[in-house]
Amino acid sequence: MVTKYALAKKVLSDTTLSNDTSRMGEKAPLAALPASVREVMAKDMLNTDPPKHTRLRQLVAQNFTVRSVQEMRPLANEIADRLLSKVDTSTEVDLVPEYAQPLPTLVLGALIGIPEEDCADVQYWSDTFVSELLLISDKLQASAEWLSQYATELVRRKRLAPGDDLLSRLIAAELDDDELSSMVFVLLIAGQTAASQLIAKAAHLLLTHPDQLAAVRADESLLPGMVDEALRFESPLDVTAFRMTTEPFELDGVTIPVGEIVICSMPAINRDPDRFPDPDTFDIRRMDNAHLSFGFGIHRCLGANLARVETEAAVSALLRLGSSSDITVREEGVRWQPGGIMHLLTSLPVRFSSTD
Repeated sequence: MVTKYALAKKVLSDTTLSNDTSRMGEKAPLAALPASVREVMAKDMLNTDPPKHTRLRQLVAQNFTVRSVQEMRPLANEIADRLLSKVDTSTEVDLVPEYAQPLPTLVLGALIGIPEEDCADVQYWSDTFVSELLLISDKLQASAEWLSQYATELVRRKRLAPGDDLLSRLIAAELDDDELSSMVFVLLIAGQTAASQLIAKAAHLLLTHPDQLAAVRADESLLPGMVDEALRFESPLDVTAFRMTTEPFELDGVTIPVGEIVICSMPAINRDPDRFPDPDTFDIRRMDNAHLSFGFGIHRCLGANLARVETEAAVSALLRLGSSSDITVREEGVRWQPGGIMHLLTSLPVRFSSTD
């Protein structure tokens, strides 16, 4: 477990460490899953090394460039407004299930080609999978099997009736069915739960820091900085992907033997006082905020730009809804759930009170 920023960058960028879970045996994070699911997931970008990783990432990367994602901003704004239009501001609202969870699922669904009527189930099983990952449980098994079967079925349907979506374009690029199913599986996990947690945690941080909230309300150009500070201060993920040594690996004077797993603690490295001055202060104007919440090196999160756009859209719409109101968090109702790879914010109850 690596807890220092500089060492984490070395671990995440060193090409002698492998992300290939098929080489990790029982040490792999997927070891508790059914063999059929492990075989599917072992072929995605997250769990492979170059040259396979390079080929798969290049096929998808063009859909996640800054320019491509900015074209999705109107959709993210529309979905945020639509979800909030259903909120009754005269009563207490839990922003996690009513807002933070469905928003990225609906955006991702439009990108990949998931029917909107399927999004609630995708959201539920993705959240279950992430909350149970690294734990041996019936819930983990059930969620893995559901997501695997759904990914396989979605690929089959898109082969029969392609559309104007990412999955149809990948089918046209002639990936095989296992690669396609694995790609869908990892996009469902990475593009839904992590993004919804970023939205929820950003909202919680902003609403519990009145001075920062007032600053963003007065100047929305501070939103990008707010999102990055939320990523640093309360990262969606607690740990980075598992990496395995393929040769003796020296780190800070310690030689790690071949075949050992190395992971990085996201809360520790993003609050490393040697890298970030006053690390336990939430400051949306923080300069040089090079957090590692999206990873580093060739496996840096492909959906980073989309997650930022979704969170900016979510917070902006929330502030518009509360433009003439005080939005307050009922702190005693806030709920957190420790998980295998995430410290999940599961409930964020807020109240709206008129300032007129």
